[in-house]
Amino acid sequence: AWKDAKVIAARDACDKTLEGLTIDYERLQPIRRGACGAPAPILVKSIGADLPVAIEPPATVRCALAAALDTWFNDQVQPAALDTFGSPVVKIRNISSYKCRNRYNAANTKISEHAFANALDISAFELASRKKITVLKGWPRIVQPPPPPEPNPDREVTPALTPVKSDPDAAFTPPPEASPPLGPELRDASEFLRAIHADGCKTFNTVLGPNANAAHANHFHVDMKIRRYVTICE
Repeated sequence: AWKDAKVIAARDACDKTLEGLTIDYERLQPIRRGACGAPAPILVKSIGADLPVAIEPPATVRCALAAALDTWFNDQVQPAALDTFGSPVVKIRNISSYKCRNRYNAANTKISEHAFANALDISAFELASRKKITVLKGWPRIVQPPPPPEPNPDREVTPALTPVKSDPDAAFTPPPEASPPLGPELRDASEFLRAIHADGCKTFNTVLGPNANAAHANHFHVDMKIRRYVTICE
């Protein structure tokens, strides 16, 4: 278990971190499960006063992460939503906060920041207009053509002086195609998600989205893991 002095110090630090912020939360008991846990976790229900954002379901996180979420929502997410849709975000979908596990739920990977209540996974944003923007559907995806082959300087090139007959039995491979143009709704959702993902990199120490890997195809992962001079933004 956490020592009493550690818990008291963590709670005092939490109070200072959240001072002046409008966050609806309740203080939880210390969590300790092997290497997992946090001495002063809180359960965050909503963030913001004038434009509160409900977290559904409420998230078990550390106070530093809650403070970063407050900055992100107030300074970046809400202005982007109002500018793009004319409507504020009123709710986000939390698909993972504290959970004692390794990265990607794998047996042989490093322990996840979720295990320390230091990460949040967000899959959707709901506006006051009742419009719902999901990372899975809204994130832009464009099929890129394959790169051209690398030049081989050692290969002898002979000019084609005679026509080359095609093989009628050869399999036809269609050229790569770009995704169809996005409609106005998906285009707005795409711009919004791109903007808040990029802005999140100014606030959190790690931001992972669909460009990171297939495991993040349907959500944004944000955490506050301290890395020396490095912010991961993918």
